[in-house]
Amino acid sequence: MKNIQHKIGISLAILMCLSFQLRAQQSYRFSQFFQNAVTFNPAVSGTEEFVDLKIGYRQQWSGLDDAPQTYFISAHAPLGKKEKSYSFQNNSLRISDPSIYERLANARTLTKNRITHGVGGYLVSDQQGIFHQTNGMLTYALHYAVGKSVLSFGLGGGLNNRELDLDGVTVGNTEIPDETYQAYLAQQGKITNVDVTAGLFLRNENFYVGYSAKRLLENELFASIDEIEAKEEMEHYGMLGLRFNINNTLLVSPAAFVKYTASGSVLYDANVRVKYNELFWVGASYRSTETVIGMAGFTLNNLINLGYSYDLGIGEINDFRSGVHEIGLGFMLFNKKDTSPYLW
Repeated sequence: MKNIQHKIGISLAILMCLSFQLRAQQSYRFSQFFQNAVTFNPAVSGTEEFVDLKIGYRQQWSGLDDAPQTYFISAHAPLGKKEKSYSFQNNSLRISDPSIYERLANARTLTKNRITHGVGGYLVSDQQGIFHQTNGMLTYALHYAVGKSVLSFGLGGGLNNRELDLDGVTVGNTEIPDETYQAYLAQQGKITNVDVTAGLFLRNENFYVGYSAKRLLENELFASIDEIEAKEEMEHYGMLGLRFNINNTLLVSPAAFVKYTASGSVLYDANVRVKYNELFWVGASYRSTETVIGMAGFTLNNLINLGYSYDLGIGEINDFRSGVHEIGLGFMLFNKKDTSPYLW
């Protein structure tokens, strides 16, 4: 009897997952969104003064078999003419606040060239049980100086592939409709669509704000199946962050990240981070799914940075929102100016 109930439960769970995938087709999500913003907004491409390479991993429901997990690799870099280097420090009077040299250099970098360009790309692999989604994209951004700020326009294009492990699905005699399963079966469990994204990003020394939209084409999921009408949902993302220099060594940055889909679902993160002496940082975040997140990271010789976060559900139903580990390893390649990451 228990075996029968177990099999029925598994079948129901599979059909519910299929239905969920059909309706929502949700994208991956990162707790450290600021570390990997190019995967959400192509306008971020080229905002750093070096090649920003990130490699990371996220695992949910730690300790369970076949738990959801996400792998990613991303990179972006500026394009354009090399700027002549000026030494403020060697050509000015001695002052009591040495950090002003870096602020002057950063301000000059942001506004020196009125128009600059950036390129990037990323590959994200998201595994959720019998579902596997891979998203690969190339990005481009044009940066235009507006006063002491820079406004960026970005575009991205690539492919989004979804696969259903048909070997892991068994559908027996049941009155529950399984049209979705049949549609996947007719396409050998694979769906591949062209993905297009666009975004805006405005930044200066004190704040940044961005908006982007993904899945602009809203592709039909089963174009050859007349019985099922299902499209990709367009996704909208918003980012906002402030930057406060408390003193020579402390930088405080509150930030928010919002995701909205065409079906009306809204998710948001709100966090605050403190960075000490450009060496290490700590932070805490709250997500609208009643989840709190602790995070920390460090930078080594302006070449390598590492970030880690842990999600903990605090609501009445939190089993599936707890035990989420996320780690990202970054490399600041060709960082000749020895600058620190703007989005850290």
